[in-house]
Amino acid sequence: MKKIFFPIVATALALLSACTGTEMPEDNGTITASIDALTTRTALENAGDHYNVNWVAGDQITVDNGTRTAVYQAASGGSTVTEFNKVSWGAFTGDTFTGYYPNEIAGGYLPYTQTYAAGDVFKVPMVSDVTTDLKNLRFRPVTGILKLSVTTGVKSLSIKGIKIFADQGMSGSYTLIDGAAIVNDDRTGVELDCGDGVALENVTTPFYIAVPANTYTGMKITLFSTDGKASVVKLQDNTSYTVRNAELREIKIAANTFTDIEGEGEARLCYGTKFNETIKQLVVKGMRSHEEDSSITRIVFRTNDNSTGKAKVNSYDSPYPVYVRLEGTEVIVSTPAASIHTGVNAGWMFAGFKRVEEIANLGVLNTSGTEDFSYMFASCTNLKSLDLSSFDTSSSMTFAYMFSYCQNLKKVDVSRFDTSNALSLAFMFYHCESAEEIPVGNFSTAKSKSFDNTFSDCWAVKSLDLSKWDDGPCRETRSMFNRCKSLKELDIRHMSFPSATLQTYMFYQMASLEVLHIEGMDCSRWDDAADRIHMFRQIPNLKEIYFGEKGYNPAGLKPSYFFSATDDKEGARTASSSGSLTIHCTQAGAEWLSKTNLRWINSGYSGQKAVPVKFVDYKTGAEIKVTWGAN
Repeated sequence: MKKIFFPIVATALALLSACTGTEMPEDNGTITASIDALTTRTALENAGDHYNVNWVAGDQITVDNGTRTAVYQAASGGSTVTEFNKVSWGAFTGDTFTGYYPNEIAGGYLPYTQTYAAGDVFKVPMVSDVTTDLKNLRFRPVTGILKLSVTTGVKSLSIKGIKIFADQGMSGSYTLIDGAAIVNDDRTGVELDCGDGVALENVTTPFYIAVPANTYTGMKITLFSTDGKASVVKLQDNTSYTVRNAELREIKIAANTFTDIEGEGEARLCYGTKFNETIKQLVVKGMRSHEEDSSITRIVFRTNDNSTGKAKVNSYDSPYPVYVRLEGTEVIVSTPAASIHTGVNAGWMFAGFKRVEEIANLGVLNTSGTEDFSYMFASCTNLKSLDLSSFDTSSSMTFAYMFSYCQNLKKVDVSRFDTSNALSLAFMFYHCESAEEIPVGNFSTAKSKSFDNTFSDCWAVKSLDLSKWDDGPCRETRSMFNRCKSLKELDIRHMSFPSATLQTYMFYQMASLEVLHIEGMDCSRWDDAADRIHMFRQIPNLKEIYFGEKGYNPAGLKPSYFFSATDDKEGARTASSSGSLTIHCTQAGAEWLSKTNLRWINSGYSGQKAVPVKFVDYKTGAEIKVTWGAN
């Protein structure tokens, strides 16, 4: 039998042009699409020295006019020429048109997974000539065909899938050069999904896979059986296998030894938002990452698992697939690989899964190189604990909103987080209302520009070790400790916040706070009182606060509601429960503070009970006398 099953045809795909002022053809509801003679496609009927080509009813093609695409579907099959009816919505006109089959390749990607068809290549990638005639599109293949002729001496054996890898890429991002699809990424293999299994009889069984034209070396073929075993066929070292565009290349394989699957390699996940939406859409079609799901209760990661699922969440360039499926209210994320890499962006991965109580086996995730963890677990309101001690966060630039609204999260292990490259910790633990411990003592914040609401509404946390935190570039500390109701003492004396411009509500409503050390804080450059309002308001148990040398603005700015407001209720007003307030500062600092609305605390303004305020020198402890400003 001849190796050349159809002629080699050079397809020059010109750049799609914009409108040139020529008359546009009318939008067509029906077009005719043809496949070059002597090319291989579906139905591969043996006709001597070549396989005949036929469209199949239901085949869909995507047509691109340079600015948008339209989808057409074959009304009938059984021929190399058939009519396609438009199934996408909206008008579609232009100067030039290009057709793509299957639809996926219109996006610039050769699919990693192909579907088995008996004696057939299910979907050979094809692209039409660039034409001004939308009514007639002529398609030509842009890959070759690899035919694996498999024999076995094993009785009662069925093949569930086949994976092929080589030193050259077989799927992923591609560029058309002289009519052939050339893969841009050289790391990706290809997979043939055989569904419920293909029985291997005593005769040779063919499996057809579309692969880009190339000379492949280091080729490794793995056959997976339906009983969970695998046969690895590593073709002879230093042997190359050439597959030409629009040609078929046969490789004979004897698969006589199947063993238990040993985990190897690493799969790569898609971006976090796509991961999130793919899982949610198992439940509700079209659901987006920012929407909340109330049905899924558990998410489980499984590696070294050859089971499949309804959808995939691996990146286009992953050498292994990652499947997701729904079993009752539990989501299974499975891959035959030994580990899973989260890629550059892990943001939003689990966001909005309100009923999820557990995310199991997170230790299989390799997060090295991941730059974005924002919103990763946001609004997982039913999660009780998270052990993230295995996470490599050294490349991350943002942790913003990572655990926000994890209201029932009692334990979160972030003790090994490397935050040295983080630009933002804003809202990281926002509304983690049940967490009694947040182990952030090892955090490096030398590059972080925002602590905005970082610990806001952490109602149960009893202590925070921030002794290693660097505040140099930080510009925002708004509501940083807002409503941390259980903290009795907070010591951030080493932090001066030299770059901060927004510090409103920083210590607002810290109901249990008794002692506050901020003697390093540089307030001397404050130039906008509105950016510091409500900083020390409604801290009813506050007994002592340490301001230091620069805890005031010599220009005389007196922030409104700095300590109090006229509508504050008894028992909520700053120092109203402690009965007195001692402020450690300088003489100049005391005189400035006595002119702020701290005077309302001391005088009992607006009918409230007075709370005596005492100023002492922060170095010697000697009492400082001041003349209070009028109410």
